[in-house]
Amino acid sequence: MFVSDRAILHLDMDAFFASVEQARRPELRGKPVIVGGERGGRGVVSACSYEARVYGVHSALPIAQAERLCPQAEFLPVDMKAYLAVHRSLVGLLERYTDLVEVASIDEAFLDITGSRRLFGPPRTIAHRIQEEVYTGHGVTCSIGIGPTKLLAKLAAGMHKPAGIGELTAADVHGRLRDLPVGDVCGIGPVTQERLAALGLTTVGMLQDVPFPLLAAAFGRGAHGLRQLALGRGLSPVRSERPLPKSIGRELTFDDDVSGGDPLRATLLSLTDSAVAGLRRKGLAARTVTLKVRFSSFHTVSRRRTLPRPVSAVRPLFETVTALLDELDIGARQVRLVGVSVSGFTQNAFQLTLDDGWREVALGEAVDRVREKYGFRSLTLAGGASAYRRLEHDSPAQSFHPAAQAARDTTASPSGASPPAPVAAPPAHARRAV
Repeated sequence: MFVSDRAILHLDMDAFFASVEQARRPELRGKPVIVGGERGGRGVVSACSYEARVYGVHSALPIAQAERLCPQAEFLPVDMKAYLAVHRSLVGLLERYTDLVEVASIDEAFLDITGSRRLFGPPRTIAHRIQEEVYTGHGVTCSIGIGPTKLLAKLAAGMHKPAGIGELTAADVHGRLRDLPVGDVCGIGPVTQERLAALGLTTVGMLQDVPFPLLAAAFGRGAHGLRQLALGRGLSPVRSERPLPKSIGRELTFDDDVSGGDPLRATLLSLTDSAVAGLRRKGLAARTVTLKVRFSSFHTVSRRRTLPRPVSAVRPLFETVTALLDELDIGARQVRLVGVSVSGFTQNAFQLTLDDGWREVALGEAVDRVREKYGFRSLTLAGGASAYRRLEHDSPAQSFHPAAQAARDTTASPSGASPPAPVAAPPAHARRAV
């Protein structure tokens, strides 16, 4: 059922990363812009302007292929700091219209403006005001959808990109929605789309009309959810509290393909260290570790393992990563990319015993304070698991416990002092993160 007077907006930034770059460099407006790596590089496209999309460029496309499709494009590295700054400003703007703002991603948000209409006018008026403020403040555009549910609002935004305002009502569920491909519906991924296609169900209307027993026979308990999505009733209400992320991960594409365990382990240690730093910033611990390996042939494999309890220290997670690497038995095969991600989060869960690695957590917190002051690369780890043994052997006890002492030691230097020397130099072969 729909709440008839509910008014929800879905704000979707248009080609967000590329648009921010065009706003910073006005000479790039109207020109194809590809964000993700340098010309001739081995990374993948993170985002591209609409001018680049007409040539077939899209996100996740290898940079080399994007260059072949659109050689006249401007290729730019990812500047996440700049994009996050714009994102935070946009969230602040939205929160001036309603307390019910749900951030879906760096370039998407839902707003429940049901209670805001007396102050700011009808939904379309509010949508126009937001669009104007976004462009005036940051020089970027957004598409906004209006609907009685999050799903209908999101679909409406997607149907009016770029820089449009669309609206879908409950009456449109059995009208305008019926001809949409099922893959356009949020919540229906590629695998489910393939399974539906095998049943001859390719449009939302077909999914609405198929006898439920047939759907249940194919999808079991998931059948009800699919039907709800087809009727525009999927997705939860707008929630202002920030949900836990699904995962935190880091990937790196090598400048040149590598083989052998040592280079891979050194890089994986660096990636694990970075992912765990992200854990600590959010006050999280993780139970599940995933290793991703892409070979020179572009064949990609992943392995996942769930730990007995949540952890927030590098060593147990890195040991799990290396165990997964060993299981792959890579041998002499050439590797193009490796990645590490953690998931299965618990909030505010930290190790408190010697066996759980409390000293490493304390060290990690101290390292975070150093990195906040001098940058992430001011302290790095390299060299595989032996790095931890060297740290424990070479570092004084106060470097591990208490963390407050280590923090005082690192912040007591006079203004303008050089940052502390790194623990070890980053791997020379690993220079491009994607």
